[in-house]
Amino acid sequence: MRENPIYTVTPPDMILPDNGPIITVLSSNEEFVHDIEALYENLFKTVTITLCHPGGKVDDKNCAWIISMMRFSDTVYVDLDNLTELGLVCAMSQNLNKTIFIVDKTRKSVAKLLNTMPDYHLYKNIEEYADIMLDSFETV
Repeated sequence: MRENPIYTVTPPDMILPDNGPIITVLSSNEEFVHDIEALYENLFKTVTITLCHPGGKVDDKNCAWIISMMRFSDTVYVDLDNLTELGLVCAMSQNLNKTIFIVDKTRKSVAKLLNTMPDYHLYKNIEEYADIMLDSFETV
């Protein structure tokens, strides 16, 4: 059972909490957003989580909001399979070390290109990322 809430923030709203992780999810797939929310719900049961996402496709109406929220975020999750080209450019314009790219089916060629750049983190799905992240917590 959660002791603290998960705040979901969509454009044009902004919330900058005093504590807890701020997560930005770039995806038009509601299931992907929900999977990231579930991941953090399981990891941080007593800490407030702020989950920001565009509430649909990344377009010229919300890209400035997305870039702003990404700057405040601890981690940015990018669903390459359900992202516009503008969304991809927004994701690549930010701090590479906190951006996690998930690609499963449709953008394999983009994933190959991103894999040639050592600063990008690519995973096949959220479960693969979660397993690797949880393994790293166990070794600390």
